Amino acid sequence: MNESSHTLKEKSFTFQDCEDSLTVSIPEVLDPQYGMYVWPCAVVLSQYVWMAREELQNKTVLELGAGVSLPGVVAAKCGAHVILSDSAELPLCLRNCRRSCDVNNLPDLPVIGLTWGRVSPELLSLPAVDIILGSDVFYEPEGETLMLNSGLHTRREVRTGP
Repeated sequence: MNESSHTLKEKSFTFQDCEDSLTVSIPEVLDPQYGMYVWPCAVVLSQYVWMAREELQNKTVLELGAGVSLPGVVAAKCGAHVILSDSAELPLCLRNCRRSCDVNNLPDLPVIGLTWGRVSPELLSLPAVDIILGSDVFYEPEGETLMLNSGLHTRREVRTGP
């Protein structure tokens, strides 16, 4: 599929509480490919990340199936060291992850291709990760099995919730 034939649309999201606020912009490509637009759970996870922002400072965070990267971008803006990842088989999606970084002045945020079900050099070279983020990542029935077969569960301690 040719990316230039798709419409690019930028959405802004504002997260706030009584003390502070954060606005991030996310480019969406109007395309049926999963990772090219913001899914509803990404907004919910991003709000959670925003509310837990003090705990994220200086933590290493890996976002799996980042797509347009809303939760990862919010975590990075809150002071976390973030690595964005999506399938190595979806170059348009990886480019859109990069576009989200650029739009939000995060040019040095790493974007890597990790394909679930495969142990790759990119997977093996990941630094120690404190927190793994993932929203709407198990929409396909085989998704959980493929992720577990990738070895992510054996390389890192996964923290869920507060």
